Amino acid sequence: MSRRTLAAVLVAVALPAAAYVLPVSGILRRVAEKRASLDVASLDVSGTFDAEGDAAEAIARATGLRVAAGKVSAPARFLLRVPGRCRLEVGPADAADRPFVIVRDGKVTGHGLDGVPAAVALARDVCALLAVPGSDDRHLAASLAARGVALGDVTLGRFDGRISYVLGGHEREAKPLAFVDKETFQPVRLVAREGSALVDVRLLGFGSPTGGDAFPRAVEVFEGGTLRLRLTTERLQRNVKLPDALF
Repeated sequence: MSRRTLAAVLVAVALPAAAYVLPVSGILRRVAEKRASLDVASLDVSGTFDAEGDAAEAIARATGLRVAAGKVSAPARFLLRVPGRCRLEVGPADAADRPFVIVRDGKVTGHGLDGVPAAVALARDVCALLAVPGSDDRHLAASLAARGVALGDVTLGRFDGRISYVLGGHEREAKPLAFVDKETFQPVRLVAREGSALVDVRLLGFGSPTGGDAFPRAVEVFEGGTLRLRLTTERLQRNVKLPDALF
């Protein structure tokens, strides 16, 4: 490696430490402004749900689907209504008894999926990040605090090749953390406890043709550094009427 290349690498690594860091209050305000500009009251997301390992076995038991090569793939639907209501359904759309998990103001109920920690984490953390009133950053602060994120600390880190604000500590610490993209102010990652384990929920590909800025192209759930679940967005409807009975 030449000296010039080495210098460029060192500058890239040092960049997050040298850059200006907004205070937490400013970051949350910018996130709230970003979500407000999207004018999202509800979302109806259809896509594909892929599970691996222990999560695949649990999903198979809940849905009756077959595990193949350690994986399960099924249609899925994710419903979001502001404030604080989300529902994840997995299985064939024509199934009479589709397993689901519901998050309502941080509380979890459901049938079948509510016993799968990775699925609960996906629904709960996406709800904490996206099902918030864009006009009020206090709601987002309360949602993150409820997931264990210490809002007194903020550093800079990297996620998906981009610089992010890391709320709650340093990106390598094994503790609840929330990541916000430094340029777009989209919330892109939440590491929080689900039961006794830290679960890492990642929101990938905002701005895609399917989800736009309202919802990511994919949501991935990692446990112990291993991918367990992936929800891939295939179709999105904005601001549709979602009856309260669904939540």
